[in-house]
Amino acid sequence: MGNKYDSLVEEINKQEEFKEEKFNLDNELQLLKQAMSDLHDNVQKVEKAAKDGTDMVKALNAAKDSMDTAVSAFCRAVTRAESTVLKVEMTDECLNTIKSAREKLIKAEATLLANHRRMMLQQIRNQNEEMQSIIKSGKGVYLPPKVFCWWAGISYLTSLYSLWCLLQLILQWLKC
Repeated sequence: MGNKYDSLVEEINKQEEFKEEKFNLDNELQLLKQAMSDLHDNVQKVEKAAKDGTDMVKALNAAKDSMDTAVSAFCRAVTRAESTVLKVEMTDECLNTIKSAREKLIKAEATLLANHRRMMLQQIRNQNEEMQSIIKSGKGVYLPPKVFCWWAGISYLTSLYSLWCLLQLILQWLKC
């Protein structure tokens, strides 16, 4: 009689183990399905980025061709202009008018440059005050462009490596 009960207890224990293993396998299957879904989404994103890159290359090639056409047209126009013969007669009155106009232009340019310099110095002062105010308030993170580029590059490479590792794990799991 003890043998019968022992075998029943053993059978119940085996059934419990099977249930537990089935539960664990179901959980792992759900995780795998989620990982496959994420991988599929990432593959679609990579494919879209590749298509966008191809579109950008096409647009840049079109812009290059357009610039080549514009440069050629400009060169033809310069070549035609070089072959044009002009005959000019300069009188003292014309020379005085040109000198007067040049002096007025020089004065106007000097005034314009002085005003521009004054305005630029004022803007620099204002920006300096704003930056000092922002820095003193301690809000935000300020990274030099070189540091930011390094940080962004390392982050990008890390994400690619993580994706590669995930793919390796999935392939390992599928081989088992």
